[in-house]
Amino acid sequence: MSNVFWGAPEAMAENANPFALLLGDSWFWYPLDNLAVEIAAAMPDQQFVVAGTNGANAGDWGAKLRRSTDFTFKMYAKDVRALILSGGGNEIAGEDDFLAILAEPEQCRNATIVEECYEAGQPDGVMTRIAAAYRASILKFPAYNQAATVFTHNYDHCWPTGKGFFGPGDWLKRPMDLAEVPDKLRRDLFKDLLRRLYEMQQQLAKEPGLMPMVPIRTAGTLPDEERMWANEIHPTPRGFRLLARDAIVPALQNAMAAPAAASTRRAKRKKKS
Repeated sequence: MSNVFWGAPEAMAENANPFALLLGDSWFWYPLDNLAVEIAAAMPDQQFVVAGTNGANAGDWGAKLRRSTDFTFKMYAKDVRALILSGGGNEIAGEDDFLAILAEPEQCRNATIVEECYEAGQPDGVMTRIAAAYRASILKFPAYNQAATVFTHNYDHCWPTGKGFFGPGDWLKRPMDLAEVPDKLRRDLFKDLLRRLYEMQQQLAKEPGLMPMVPIRTAGTLPDEERMWANEIHPTPRGFRLLARDAIVPALQNAMAAPAAASTRRAKRKKKS
């Protein structure tokens, strides 16, 4: 029997007792393999319930996915030790969303540095919107569980090849083509967006009033090779496995071990007294 359950109804049918809830986009839902599957495979003694859907924006958690997200929290948030969020990738990829971040071709085609290819007010504007979506979900969780830790990630350094799930994709290369981003800036531009996503998560973790939050720096985990990617924004199964093994699972284990170690120290001090 698998230790990962796709949605609360499936988990309820199997009487699941999850260690963590995972809320997110295709990095948790991609059909060939995904980060949720690989996290669960690396922690076979734990169970995981996944909410969200392929193609979800972080903002969808409180909008068109609100009912399913709220139901999952209601049924399974109480006893979990972690809430793992995968969101923001779709806000900075795709022909519509990515083009809204990029400057017009007249400006971008002559750019010599990444910042010259951004529309005025971007990418700060989109990062603010992603942060608001994260914040809304994190603030909702303590109504069910005040002891869990929130984990986030920031994807990895993908390649704007134009390759999609089946055939061409429009996530990275297509909008870069339309904005006439110089070839020499294309990978650096998306790396910069992922850096900013991670920095936003770090700032969010410092906000008073939020649950304990651990931003995991996943970007840069994979070997910088195109063969690690199934398409423009999804790693191969080996890529997802490396991300889980080398970045996500160690962060989960470290954070979860800390309260146990603190509890042991308190017990020893109490015994001595």
